[in-house]
Amino acid sequence: MKGRYIMLQADLLESISETRYLSADNYRAYRTIMRIFYLEHQKMHYQMDRDAVLLLLRGQDVFADYTPEQLTLDLQQLVKWKNLTPIQDPRKPHTIAEFKNKQYQYMMSQTAIEIERLTITLENLSTRTAGLSVSPFRRIREDLYKAEQLDTLPLREVNAWWQDLQEDFQRLSQNHQDFLREFYGPGMEMQMKSVDFIVYKQNLVRYLEDFIQDLQHSAAQIGAQLERFAPEQVTHILDLVRRSELEIPRPQSEQSPNWEAELQTRCQGVWQSLTDWFTGSDPAARQVLNVTNEVIRRAVQNAALLVQMENMGVSNKAELRHLLTLFAGFKTVEESHRLSALVFGAQQARHFTFDHIRESERIDLSPYDEPPMEYSLVPRTRTYKPRMDRSGFADKSAEKAAQRQKILEEERALRQEVMGYIRDGKLDLAALDTPVSPAVRTVFLSWVALANLSPDKRGQTQYGQSYTLKRRGNQTCQLRCTDGILTMPNCVLMFEEAGHV
Repeated sequence: MKGRYIMLQADLLESISETRYLSADNYRAYRTIMRIFYLEHQKMHYQMDRDAVLLLLRGQDVFADYTPEQLTLDLQQLVKWKNLTPIQDPRKPHTIAEFKNKQYQYMMSQTAIEIERLTITLENLSTRTAGLSVSPFRRIREDLYKAEQLDTLPLREVNAWWQDLQEDFQRLSQNHQDFLREFYGPGMEMQMKSVDFIVYKQNLVRYLEDFIQDLQHSAAQIGAQLERFAPEQVTHILDLVRRSELEIPRPQSEQSPNWEAELQTRCQGVWQSLTDWFTGSDPAARQVLNVTNEVIRRAVQNAALLVQMENMGVSNKAELRHLLTLFAGFKTVEESHRLSALVFGAQQARHFTFDHIRESERIDLSPYDEPPMEYSLVPRTRTYKPRMDRSGFADKSAEKAAQRQKILEEERALRQEVMGYIRDGKLDLAALDTPVSPAVRTVFLSWVALANLSPDKRGQTQYGQSYTLKRRGNQTCQLRCTDGILTMPNCVLMFEEAGHV
């Protein structure tokens, strides 16, 4: 799950001795003995002695010559691996030999029963058919409705409710995983390439569309039910489940030192998995929906390709017969060429595309009616470089001199205009009686800004004049310009006598 870490205890990562009989050297005898115990366990024959096992074992041709001594050694080895639990026969011995042999009754351990169930499941895995049933959704909804009434139920029924909820959720998760795994398997890949897949596609798409509709409807309802549970209510439900599990009597050997803490952690993990499957920003139900839609898309696309491939070899015999009749009736090759061009098109054609501004946008205008246009083609090779025309440098000294003279004249005229506003060694911006041009205004503002940046409010113009900025308090003035009126602080620039020009 996203954002969750699973801490594993060191003892959980050790080897499982109960599975050694599946791959030991004498695995054939061990597996046969364990399968006999499992089948008898299904018949509620939980305990068997050596003689009963030997009788059932010799019923098979492979073990017809199996001796009691061999069986005793094999049973002892299975006891050592904790697959069988020995129970001493309470009956009194009748002979000294029976007393020395210590007759035992053997019973399968719980771990061995689960291992045998697993082996039977693996043996029948190829014959199992996975399906997308919507019944788990319905049962999960009913179970969540019952969760609000657990306080009124005895702990035994609470435990049954919890087991049903786990089984329904596990069945729901496992069914869609098995079905989609079969669809992406090699067998389905071969079937998708066969023509029979076109018929199979109709049933598959209808089947998946029905499942998607039920998934969207049920997942939304279950998600809403889970979100209604407050954290305190969830804690209370899991506490009832924990108490119902503790009420079941179990052997002391099956209870680890941290058994109660592990039980609580397992219950919380199951509830969290159920919540993540139906709620959250990216629930697993939405991922199942996306994968199922992808399966439908692949099935439809693959069926369309198969239909297209199948129709590629189909020829219209009537049309071909008519064309052959026309060809046979022509008397000249030119007529045959014209029909060939009409049926098969141009055999050799080169298409050129370029940007050309047409004089008319009429669609019925023939290219022959438009004026020709020259277009230079460039080779499509990496080593091609366009030819460069070599020419000398043009003499532009006269143009540069004229441009320089023009700039100097503009600077001289600007300086003369600026100096015309300085009277008696000072420039009073508030006392200017004539509007100033934008160029002059830019010069005045640059002088004010330069003096403001100086700690002593002094500056020097670009013409070499030194000046001091003096402000009249917080007053403002209006500087009239040819393009408008500028409101600015009321200030005066005092120029030194040496700076007069």
